Amino acid sequence: MRVVQILGGAEDGGLEKHTIELSHSLAKRGIDISIIAHKKFREDFKGLNLIECDLSKSRNNPFILYKLYKILKNENFDIIHTQANKATDMVIKLKSFLDSKVISTLHSYKKNIKSFEKSDFVITVSDKIGEKLKTKKRTTIYNGIDMQEIDKIDLYQKFNIPRESFTICAIGRFVEAKRFDLLIDAFRLLKPKFQLILIGNGDKKIEESAKKERNITLTGYLKPKETKEILKSSNLSVITSQKEGFSYVFAESLILKTPLVSTDVADINKFIPTKFITKLDAKDIADKIESFEKNYKENLTLYEDVFRDARVKFSIANMTKKVVEIYKKVLDEL
Repeated sequence: MRVVQILGGAEDGGLEKHTIELSHSLAKRGIDISIIAHKKFREDFKGLNLIECDLSKSRNNPFILYKLYKILKNENFDIIHTQANKATDMVIKLKSFLDSKVISTLHSYKKNIKSFEKSDFVITVSDKIGEKLKTKKRTTIYNGIDMQEIDKIDLYQKFNIPRESFTICAIGRFVEAKRFDLLIDAFRLLKPKFQLILIGNGDKKIEESAKKERNITLTGYLKPKETKEILKSSNLSVITSQKEGFSYVFAESLILKTPLVSTDVADINKFIPTKFITKLDAKDIADKIESFEKNYKENLTLYEDVFRDARVKFSIANMTKKVVEIYKKVLDEL
Protein backbone atom coordinates (compact mmCIF):
# COMPACT_ATOMS: atom_id res chain seq x y z
CA MET A 1 0.00 0.00 0.00
CA ARG A 2 1.51 3.30 -1.14
CA VAL A 3 0.11 6.35 0.65
CA VAL A 4 0.87 10.05 0.36
CA GLN A 5 -0.06 12.68 2.93
CA ILE A 6 -0.57 16.21 1.57
CA LEU A 7 -0.14 19.40 3.60
CA GLY A 8 -1.39 22.56 1.92
CA GLY A 9 0.22 25.19 4.15
CA ALA A 10 3.45 26.11 5.87
CA GLU A 11 2.34 26.90 9.40
CA ASP A 12 3.19 25.28 12.73
CA GLY A 13 -0.08 24.24 14.31
CA GLY A 14 -2.21 21.28 15.31
CA LEU A 15 -2.82 20.26 11.69
CA GLU A 16 0.90 20.02 10.96
CA LYS A 17 1.61 18.27 14.27
CA HIS A 18 -1.06 15.68 13.49
CA THR A 19 0.29 14.98 9.99
CA ILE A 20 3.87 14.61 11.22
CA GLU A 21 2.93 12.19 14.01
CA LEU A 22 0.56 10.17 11.82
CA SER A 23 3.12 9.84 9.02
CA HIS A 24 5.84 8.52 11.32
CA SER A 25 3.41 6.15 13.00
CA LEU A 26 2.15 4.81 9.65
CA ALA A 27 5.74 4.16 8.56
CA LYS A 28 6.37 2.15 11.75
CA ARG A 29 3.38 -0.02 10.82
CA GLY A 30 4.99 -0.84 7.49
CA ILE A 31 2.99 1.53 5.29
CA ASP A 32 4.93 2.89 2.30
CA ILE A 33 4.41 6.55 3.20
CA SER A 34 5.33 9.73 1.34
CA ILE A 35 4.50 13.34 2.16
CA ILE A 36 4.00 16.30 -0.16
CA ALA A 37 4.70 19.44 1.83
CA HIS A 38 6.74 22.64 2.10
CA LYS A 39 10.51 22.20 2.43
CA LYS A 40 10.43 23.80 5.91
CA PHE A 41 9.14 20.43 7.22
CA ARG A 42 12.25 18.55 6.08
CA GLU A 43 13.47 17.85 9.63
CA ASP A 44 9.98 16.98 10.89
CA PHE A 45 9.66 14.22 8.29
CA LYS A 46 13.26 13.03 8.60
CA GLY A 47 13.56 9.37 7.64
CA LEU A 48 10.44 9.54 5.47
CA ASN A 49 10.02 10.30 1.77
CA LEU A 50 9.28 14.03 1.73
CA ILE A 51 8.46 15.37 -1.74
CA GLU A 52 9.05 19.08 -1.41
CA CYS A 53 6.34 21.21 -2.96
CA ASP A 54 5.26 24.66 -1.81
CA LEU A 55 1.45 24.58 -1.71
CA SER A 56 1.20 27.64 0.52
CA LYS A 57 0.29 29.91 -2.39
CA SER A 58 -3.24 30.20 -3.83
CA ARG A 59 -5.11 26.91 -4.12
CA ASN A 60 -6.20 28.03 -7.61
CA ASN A 61 -2.69 28.77 -8.89
CA PRO A 62 -2.49 26.81 -12.20
CA PHE A 63 1.30 26.37 -12.01
CA ILE A 64 1.14 24.89 -8.50
CA LEU A 65 -1.80 22.67 -9.44
CA TYR A 66 0.06 21.38 -12.50
CA LYS A 67 3.17 20.66 -10.43
CA LEU A 68 1.07 18.76 -7.90
CA TYR A 69 -0.68 16.86 -10.68
CA LYS A 70 2.65 15.79 -12.23
CA ILE A 71 3.86 14.43 -8.88
CA LEU A 72 0.66 12.52 -8.20
CA LYS A 73 0.37 11.16 -11.74
CA ASN A 74 4.01 9.98 -11.86
CA GLU A 75 3.95 8.40 -8.41
CA ASN A 76 0.50 6.79 -8.87
CA PHE A 77 -0.11 6.31 -5.14
CA ASP A 78 -2.80 3.88 -3.99
CA ILE A 79 -4.16 6.48 -1.58
CA ILE A 80 -3.88 10.27 -1.49
CA HIS A 81 -4.65 11.46 2.03
CA THR A 82 -5.37 15.20 2.07
CA GLN A 83 -5.10 17.02 5.37
CA ALA A 84 -7.63 19.86 5.82
CA ASN A 85 -9.41 22.14 3.37
CA LYS A 86 -6.72 23.59 1.14
CA ALA A 87 -5.04 20.29 0.26
CA THR A 88 -8.48 18.73 -0.29
CA ASP A 89 -9.64 21.54 -2.60
CA MET A 90 -6.50 21.22 -4.71
CA VAL A 91 -6.56 17.43 -5.05
CA ILE A 92 -10.29 17.28 -5.80
CA LYS A 93 -9.65 19.58 -8.79
CA LEU A 94 -7.28 16.90 -10.10
CA LYS A 95 -9.14 13.78 -8.96
CA SER A 96 -10.75 12.90 -12.29
CA PHE A 97 -7.28 12.75 -13.92
CA LEU A 98 -5.85 10.39 -11.27
CA ASP A 99 -6.26 6.69 -10.52
CA SER A 100 -5.66 7.04 -6.77
CA LYS A 101 -8.32 6.91 -4.07
CA VAL A 102 -8.70 10.18 -2.13
CA ILE A 103 -9.24 10.21 1.63
CA SER A 104 -9.61 13.62 3.27
CA THR A 105 -9.44 14.70 6.90
CA LEU A 106 -11.65 17.59 8.01
CA HIS A 107 -9.90 19.35 10.90
CA SER A 108 -11.99 22.44 11.54
CA TYR A 109 -15.28 24.22 10.92
CA LYS A 110 -15.53 25.62 7.39
CA LYS A 111 -18.45 27.13 5.48
CA ASN A 112 -17.56 25.39 2.24
CA ILE A 113 -16.93 21.66 2.60
CA LYS A 114 -18.14 20.54 -0.83
CA SER A 115 -14.68 19.29 -1.82
CA PHE A 116 -14.77 16.78 1.04
CA GLU A 117 -18.03 15.37 -0.27
CA LYS A 118 -16.23 14.50 -3.53
CA SER A 119 -13.55 12.49 -1.73
CA ASP A 120 -13.79 8.70 -1.59
CA PHE A 121 -13.88 8.82 2.21
CA VAL A 122 -13.80 11.54 4.87
CA ILE A 123 -12.23 11.40 8.32
CA THR A 124 -13.39 14.01 10.83
CA VAL A 125 -11.48 14.81 14.04
CA SER A 126 -14.77 15.07 15.96
CA ASP A 127 -18.37 14.10 15.31
CA LYS A 128 -19.47 17.69 15.73
CA ILE A 129 -17.54 19.19 12.80
CA GLY A 130 -18.79 16.48 10.45
CA GLU A 131 -22.50 17.04 11.11
CA LYS A 132 -23.04 19.07 7.91
CA LEU A 133 -21.24 16.67 5.57
CA LYS A 134 -23.60 15.21 2.96
CA THR A 135 -21.76 11.93 2.64
CA LYS A 136 -22.22 8.67 4.52
CA LYS A 137 -18.67 7.64 3.73
CA ARG A 138 -17.17 9.24 6.79
CA THR A 139 -16.05 8.43 10.30
CA THR A 140 -14.53 10.20 13.30
CA ILE A 141 -10.98 9.41 14.33
CA TYR A 142 -9.62 11.46 17.21
CA ASN A 143 -6.11 12.87 16.88
CA GLY A 144 -3.45 10.91 18.74
CA ILE A 145 -1.34 12.45 21.49
CA ASP A 146 2.31 11.70 22.25
CA MET A 147 2.11 10.19 25.74
CA GLN A 148 5.62 11.00 26.92
CA GLU A 149 6.21 10.97 30.64
CA ILE A 150 5.85 14.45 32.15
CA ASP A 151 6.92 15.40 35.67
CA LYS A 152 5.04 17.74 37.97
CA ILE A 153 6.71 21.02 38.91
CA ASP A 154 6.24 23.48 41.77
CA LEU A 155 3.96 26.11 40.25
CA TYR A 156 3.87 28.13 43.46
CA GLN A 157 7.62 28.65 43.44
CA LYS A 158 7.92 29.03 39.67
CA PHE A 159 5.31 31.78 39.43
CA ASN A 160 5.48 33.15 42.97
CA ILE A 161 1.90 32.09 43.72
CA PRO A 162 0.65 31.80 47.33
CA ARG A 163 0.73 28.16 48.52
CA GLU A 164 -2.97 28.16 49.42
CA SER A 165 -3.93 29.02 45.82
CA PHE A 166 -6.11 26.84 43.59
CA THR A 167 -4.21 26.78 40.28
CA ILE A 168 -5.93 26.81 36.91
CA CYS A 169 -4.29 26.49 33.49
CA ALA A 170 -5.56 27.80 30.14
CA ILE A 171 -3.65 27.37 26.88
CA GLY A 172 -3.98 28.67 23.35
CA ARG A 173 -3.45 31.38 20.79
CA PHE A 174 -5.07 34.67 21.76
CA VAL A 175 -7.64 34.67 18.97
CA GLU A 176 -11.34 35.47 19.03
CA ALA A 177 -12.49 31.84 18.85
CA LYS A 178 -10.75 30.99 22.14
CA ARG A 179 -12.75 33.64 24.06
CA PHE A 180 -10.02 34.38 26.58
CA ASP A 181 -11.78 37.69 27.10
CA LEU A 182 -14.57 35.80 28.88
CA LEU A 183 -12.05 33.83 30.92
CA ILE A 184 -10.38 37.03 32.11
CA ASP A 185 -13.79 38.49 32.98
CA ALA A 186 -14.54 35.32 34.96
CA PHE A 187 -11.37 35.76 37.01
CA ARG A 188 -12.44 39.28 37.90
CA LEU A 189 -15.42 37.63 39.64
CA LEU A 190 -13.34 35.05 41.51
CA LYS A 191 -11.54 35.41 44.83
CA PRO A 192 -7.74 35.87 44.81
CA LYS A 193 -7.24 32.23 45.90
CA PHE A 194 -8.08 31.21 42.30
CA GLN A 195 -4.92 31.73 40.26
CA LEU A 196 -4.90 31.46 36.47
CA ILE A 197 -1.77 30.58 34.51
CA LEU A 198 -2.49 31.71 30.95
CA ILE A 199 -0.14 30.20 28.36
CA GLY A 200 -0.03 31.70 24.87
CA ASN A 201 0.21 34.91 22.89
CA GLY A 202 -1.50 36.79 20.09
CA ASP A 203 -4.08 39.55 20.49
CA LYS A 204 -2.39 42.40 22.41
CA LYS A 205 -5.73 43.43 23.93
CA ILE A 206 -5.96 40.05 25.66
CA GLU A 207 -2.37 40.37 26.90
CA GLU A 208 -2.95 43.87 28.30
CA SER A 209 -6.23 42.84 29.90
CA ALA A 210 -4.63 39.80 31.57
CA LYS A 211 -1.70 41.82 32.91
CA LYS A 212 -4.09 44.04 34.88
CA GLU A 213 -5.37 41.14 37.00
CA ARG A 214 -3.43 40.13 40.12
CA ASN A 215 -4.73 36.55 39.97
CA ILE A 216 -3.59 35.96 36.36
CA THR A 217 -0.04 34.97 35.39
CA LEU A 218 0.74 35.50 31.70
CA THR A 219 3.59 33.26 30.48
CA GLY A 220 3.70 34.06 26.76
CA TYR A 221 4.54 31.24 24.34
CA LEU A 222 6.21 28.19 25.92
CA LYS A 223 7.73 25.05 24.43
CA PRO A 224 5.45 21.97 24.47
CA LYS A 225 7.26 20.18 27.31
CA GLU A 226 7.11 23.19 29.63
CA THR A 227 3.45 23.74 28.75
CA LYS A 228 2.64 20.13 29.61
CA GLU A 229 4.51 20.38 32.93
CA ILE A 230 2.35 23.35 33.93
CA LEU A 231 -0.82 21.62 32.72
CA LYS A 232 -0.03 18.47 34.69
CA SER A 233 0.81 20.44 37.84
CA SER A 234 -2.36 22.56 37.82
CA ASN A 235 -5.44 21.72 39.90
CA LEU A 236 -7.71 22.35 36.93
CA SER A 237 -7.61 23.34 33.25
CA VAL A 238 -10.20 25.51 31.53
CA ILE A 239 -11.32 25.78 27.90
CA THR A 240 -13.55 28.72 26.93
CA SER A 241 -13.57 28.34 23.11
CA GLN A 242 -16.67 29.11 21.09
CA LYS A 243 -15.59 26.60 18.43
CA GLU A 244 -12.95 23.88 18.10
CA GLY A 245 -12.45 21.10 15.57
CA PHE A 246 -10.36 19.02 17.93
CA SER A 247 -8.88 20.35 21.15
CA TYR A 248 -5.32 19.18 21.86
CA VAL A 249 -5.52 20.96 25.22
CA PHE A 250 -8.54 18.87 26.15
CA ALA A 251 -6.92 15.57 25.15
CA GLU A 252 -3.58 16.40 26.77
CA SER A 253 -5.29 17.55 29.95
CA LEU A 254 -7.04 14.19 30.34
CA ILE A 255 -3.93 12.19 29.47
CA LEU A 256 -1.96 14.16 32.09
CA LYS A 257 -4.80 13.53 34.59
CA THR A 258 -5.74 17.16 35.02
CA PRO A 259 -9.52 17.63 35.26
CA LEU A 260 -11.16 20.42 33.31
CA VAL A 261 -14.11 22.71 32.91
CA SER A 262 -14.97 23.43 29.27
CA THR A 263 -17.44 24.99 26.89
CA ASP A 264 -19.41 22.59 24.70
CA VAL A 265 -16.99 22.32 21.76
CA ALA A 266 -15.62 19.44 19.66
CA ASP A 267 -16.82 16.18 21.29
CA ILE A 268 -15.90 17.17 24.82
CA ASN A 269 -19.43 16.50 26.09
CA LYS A 270 -18.99 12.85 25.06
CA PHE A 271 -16.17 12.49 27.57
CA ILE A 272 -16.74 14.65 30.64
CA PRO A 273 -19.80 14.92 32.91
CA THR A 274 -22.35 17.59 31.96
CA LYS A 275 -21.82 19.40 35.27
CA PHE A 276 -18.36 20.43 34.04
CA ILE A 277 -19.61 21.95 30.76
CA THR A 278 -19.89 25.73 30.97
CA LYS A 279 -21.82 28.29 28.95
CA LEU A 280 -20.10 31.04 26.97
CA ASP A 281 -20.66 33.37 29.90
CA ALA A 282 -18.14 34.83 32.35
CA LYS A 283 -20.33 34.29 35.43
CA ASP A 284 -21.08 30.68 34.53
CA ILE A 285 -17.38 30.01 33.93
CA ALA A 286 -16.57 31.51 37.34
CA ASP A 287 -19.36 29.51 39.03
CA LYS A 288 -18.19 26.24 37.48
CA ILE A 289 -14.59 26.86 38.61
CA GLU A 290 -15.71 27.78 42.12
CA SER A 291 -17.97 24.72 42.35
CA PHE A 292 -15.18 22.44 41.14
CA GLU A 293 -12.80 23.67 43.83
CA LYS A 294 -15.44 23.39 46.56
CA ASN A 295 -15.94 19.66 45.85
CA TYR A 296 -12.48 18.94 44.49
CA LYS A 297 -11.87 15.42 45.83
CA GLU A 298 -15.32 14.25 44.80
CA ASN A 299 -14.92 15.76 41.33
CA LEU A 300 -11.51 14.12 40.87
CA THR A 301 -13.14 10.76 41.57
CA LEU A 302 -15.64 11.43 38.78
CA TYR A 303 -12.72 11.90 36.40
CA GLU A 304 -10.98 8.58 37.09
CA ASP A 305 -12.79 6.65 34.33
CA VAL A 306 -12.48 9.64 31.99
CA PHE A 307 -8.69 9.64 32.40
CA ARG A 308 -8.48 5.89 31.67
CA ASP A 309 -10.71 6.20 28.60
CA ALA A 310 -8.67 9.09 27.23
CA ARG A 311 -5.39 7.18 27.35
CA VAL A 312 -6.89 4.64 24.95
CA LYS A 313 -8.94 6.85 22.62
CA PHE A 314 -6.34 9.61 22.28
CA SER A 315 -3.30 7.37 21.76
CA ILE A 316 -1.29 7.63 18.53
CA ALA A 317 -1.46 3.84 18.25
CA ASN A 318 -5.27 3.87 18.31
CA MET A 319 -5.42 6.74 15.79
CA THR A 320 -3.04 4.97 13.40
CA LYS A 321 -4.85 1.64 13.67
CA LYS A 322 -8.17 3.26 12.74
CA VAL A 323 -6.65 5.22 9.84
CA VAL A 324 -5.10 2.02 8.41
CA GLU A 325 -8.50 0.31 8.70
CA ILE A 326 -10.03 3.09 6.57
CA TYR A 327 -7.23 2.79 3.99
CA LYS A 328 -7.88 -0.95 3.65
CA LYS A 329 -11.64 -0.48 3.54
CA VAL A 330 -11.41 2.07 0.71
CA LEU A 331 -8.98 -0.09 -1.30
CA ASP A 332 -11.13 -3.20 -0.81
CA GLU A 333 -13.99 -1.38 -2.51
CA LEU A 334 -12.05 -1.18 -5.78
